[in-house]
Amino acid sequence: LQLNRAVMDEMEAVRQVLPVGYEVHTSYDATEYIREELDKIYFRTGLTVLILLVFVWLITRKLKYLFLIVASLAVNIAVALIFYYLFGLEMQLYSLAGITVSLNLVIDSTIVMTDHILHRRNLKAFLSVLAATLTTMGALVIIFFLDERIRLNLQDFAAVVIINLAVSLMVALFFVPSMIEKIGLVRRITGKKRRLVLPGLTQTFKTRSGRIFRRFPVYFSCCYSALIRFLCRWRWAVCLLLLLGFGLPVFLLPDKLEGGGKWEAAYNKVFGSDTYKESVKPVVDKALGGSLRLFIQKVYEGSYFTRNEEVVLYANANLPNGSTLEQMNTLMKRMETYLSRFKEIMQFHTSIYSPRRASMQIYFKKEARNSGFPYTLKANMISKALELGGGSWGIYGLQDQGFSNDVRESAGSYRIRMYGYNYDDLYEWAEKLKAKLLAHRRIKEVLINSEFSWWKDDYQEFYFNLNKERMAQEGIDAQVLFSAVRPIFGKNLEIGSVAAEQGMEKIKLSSRQSAEYDIWAMQFFPYGVGNGKHYKLSELTTVEKGQMPQVVAKENQQYRLCLQYEYIGSNEMGNKIQKRDLEEFNKLLPMGYTAESDSNSWSWGEKDNRQYLLLLVVIAIIFFTTSVLFNSLKQPLAIIFVIPVSYIGVFLTFYWFRLNFDQGGFASFVLLCGITVNASIYVLNEYNSIRRRFPRLSALRAYVKAWNAKVVPIFLTVVSTILGFIPFMIGEDKEAFWFPLAAGTIGGLVMSVIGIFFFLPVFVLKQRDFLRK
Repeated sequence: LQLNRAVMDEMEAVRQVLPVGYEVHTSYDATEYIREELDKIYFRTGLTVLILLVFVWLITRKLKYLFLIVASLAVNIAVALIFYYLFGLEMQLYSLAGITVSLNLVIDSTIVMTDHILHRRNLKAFLSVLAATLTTMGALVIIFFLDERIRLNLQDFAAVVIINLAVSLMVALFFVPSMIEKIGLVRRITGKKRRLVLPGLTQTFKTRSGRIFRRFPVYFSCCYSALIRFLCRWRWAVCLLLLLGFGLPVFLLPDKLEGGGKWEAAYNKVFGSDTYKESVKPVVDKALGGSLRLFIQKVYEGSYFTRNEEVVLYANANLPNGSTLEQMNTLMKRMETYLSRFKEIMQFHTSIYSPRRASMQIYFKKEARNSGFPYTLKANMISKALELGGGSWGIYGLQDQGFSNDVRESAGSYRIRMYGYNYDDLYEWAEKLKAKLLAHRRIKEVLINSEFSWWKDDYQEFYFNLNKERMAQEGIDAQVLFSAVRPIFGKNLEIGSVAAEQGMEKIKLSSRQSAEYDIWAMQFFPYGVGNGKHYKLSELTTVEKGQMPQVVAKENQQYRLCLQYEYIGSNEMGNKIQKRDLEEFNKLLPMGYTAESDSNSWSWGEKDNRQYLLLLVVIAIIFFTTSVLFNSLKQPLAIIFVIPVSYIGVFLTFYWFRLNFDQGGFASFVLLCGITVNASIYVLNEYNSIRRRFPRLSALRAYVKAWNAKVVPIFLTVVSTILGFIPFMIGEDKEAFWFPLAAGTIGGLVMSVIGIFFFLPVFVLKQRDFLRK
């Protein structure tokens, strides 16, 4: 932002000294987007703090408690700023958003420690807070192992949240206890109050309602104990319900297995039969697929496109092969003349790349950007393009459907790149790969060019397909053959230059026979070579007509060729065939040559599926952390089994509300691994503490007492986290990353409460422990 101000001041000085007829305009200012995002982050941060404080006040109704929360947050952020500086973190948009997200998580430690100190007057809850915080920090660590294009954006976000969580531990251990003692915050104890004697039914109603309210924990404990007994008695049914609710990936089973083995034949006979596919498979997929099937099959894996630049309308023009620069310039000037009449347009840029291709970018004045004028102009430009004719136009932008009247045939959606250090050898290998692809009946044509194109080019040229074996037998190489053909059929051969009045002029020669002979004559004309022999061109090569790379392209000091084709069939089968052919073909390529698939996909799809394996790393971190805390291997497994319940919430949230799933959705999976287990850790830590203090108490009663003791802080932490993510869902548009992150986290947290209430006791308790007194 400081650089922007300095550049603007310098450009203003330059504008003052420009000669008449010259102007300087701002084409694009990226700081406008940055300023808007900063304002949005400041608004979200302020709204998050306000929501959390109002929620704490409504629950506690204590000014001292509210002051403790505010002071803890202020100290946490102040200390965290020191560590930001020490670790050299950059304060960019993701970092600032990380501070906002961490406020929800930081306040949890303060709430849990405060509640425990007020009730138990000790610091034993710090171990559970430490374990819960470490699991969240461990979940965020895997961001540093993601693909580079994702990690570069999120590593500062993860680092900020991790630092804030680490500081929150110190605040909860040292600052919170001292502040509680300093401000005199004590637990509200209900004593004897002065009773107002009311006559008749009013007094009776007040007495009964007060008695019911005071006896509610007892009634709840009895009902919850009976529910746990019932669930544990039908443990297998509960586990089966959880398994079916999450879903089995039976819908991903292939219809057919390749190979001729015994198992493949048996599989194809059962699962590949028409009866199974038409009658059995739909029922089995719905019955066993669960929420996982709804998520994979129904949820669109694509990002929301967030407009991070000013409104721009794009227009591309294309002319057929053989056009000239003058023709293209005339066409673009007509469109420019049409656009010049609109005062809402700030400026437009026209670029003519070649006689066949040109483009135009239209920028709007600030007051017209958010109005309906850009859409009106787009419609008018489409009408004008159809009126001009002479070529094909493509008009797009404004995040809606574009227009194109291009009638050229698609070059193909399947793409392969080939690299090598020798161009001739690379082209020969490309021809072999082309022949391999054409062996499939569903592939009709394969194009070889130096770069990819959306459309087939409408030019064709004649080229020689050399018979290298025959030429080697005759001792003739390609250079000798071309030298013999060139004098007879050569055109525009440069032989020198002469000085003229207007400068140097090149001298070019063209053979007279080149205008008289046709392709047939060229093939059967006898050409003399250096050894005194004469050969017909048809004896050494064949002349074919087709498209050839028009330029020689290099990438990273390697020659590059691009193959494009279309597969007639399902996209899944086309990708499978391409993958198999490339694996076989790469085994044949010599060292220094490679062939790889080129996929232009905006989705968070198969290339990123390997990153879901990193969730196993998070689960391992949770397992080892909780094993140390509980000194047990069974209880950590009970905590981990609750995580799939929260994932059911993510699946259903994206399915019910028809949300797009992108990196933000994946981040919600990662974050839920850390924060979902926190409530389970608090309950089990309290449960173990009660069992140690009252060894003769039954496991069921101990668990119910632990739940009653921690239900309030669990409710506060879960609701505060949900409320903290609501500001990320406020706005006119659904922002990429942040909206799926907030929606997935909120849905997972809501479902995690259900999982802790119903499923956690089933995984922890045994029926034989119920009778122990």
